[in-house]
Amino acid sequence: MIVRVVLGLGLFLGSMGLGWWLHRQGVISESLAAKIVHAIVLIPSPIVLCLSFWKMQLRTAEPWLLPLLGTLISTATLLPAWWYARRARLPDSQTGIFLTCAFFSNLGYLGAFVAFALAGEAGYALCMLYLVFFNPCFYTLGFGIASYYGRGSRRPDTGMEVNGGLRLYPFVGMLVGVALSLFSVHRPLVLERVNSVLIPLTTAVYLVAVGTQVTLASPRRWIRPCLAMCGIKFLYTPVVAWLLLNLFHVTGLPRFIVLLESVTPVAVSPLVLPMLFGLDRKLANALWVTTTAASIPWLALAIPLLQRL
Repeated sequence: MIVRVVLGLGLFLGSMGLGWWLHRQGVISESLAAKIVHAIVLIPSPIVLCLSFWKMQLRTAEPWLLPLLGTLISTATLLPAWWYARRARLPDSQTGIFLTCAFFSNLGYLGAFVAFALAGEAGYALCMLYLVFFNPCFYTLGFGIASYYGRGSRRPDTGMEVNGGLRLYPFVGMLVGVALSLFSVHRPLVLERVNSVLIPLTTAVYLVAVGTQVTLASPRRWIRPCLAMCGIKFLYTPVVAWLLLNLFHVTGLPRFIVLLESVTPVAVSPLVLPMLFGLDRKLANALWVTTTAASIPWLALAIPLLQRL
């Protein structure tokens, strides 16, 4: 498991770093990166999601509790995010990014690896279960918000028509996988080998494309929205999580995992949305960089407290 964690972190950091470097060298333009993401969402993502959901045991209520909590906690962030965007009079291209950055947190690459370091394989497995909601919400709600505030416009730099219909492809893949699981259709062993190749391969290519969007410029211009996002991620969200955990009477390690995931920074995925829907790339980058940098000392302070809540 340690080897898998190291390889996972290396895949994440190495792929994004490679994308950043290739973009700086002029090898991958923003237009090419957008086309790569578009192709991944269109073809391999539905296959990966179908096979993943097909393998899950979804005929009992237990597997749905942690994803349900994740969905409720993340959805609760939209209210303060929308309120801030209205109060700050953010234009549509920035409002769409602010809402999606509030909703989606780094539950997998950061949250799951921290959980593994603290609680071993059991903590890592619970995190994987918790973030089951992430992909369905990203391709439905995330793409829906981005499409609405991006107005589904044709990207002039790619020549592609990007609209809410793009999100239907992964969603159909998920629905097919859920149906196959619910009807107890046996999944051939050969398909597991297919996913074992597709997942790391598509993840690496996806992160290379996302890495082209990362800049190391100072987020000083965006200090107010960045501070507001830190307040949502590191103060508001854990309070919501604590209230829901008490409501559902969740205890033990699952309780700690949910609290830990509730204090993670902005996810990598929203960095893709500017490429597809013409949203504000600079604000997305500033929110991601700022909350990620702030999460390291914050987690060091918060984890001892979370273990007692």
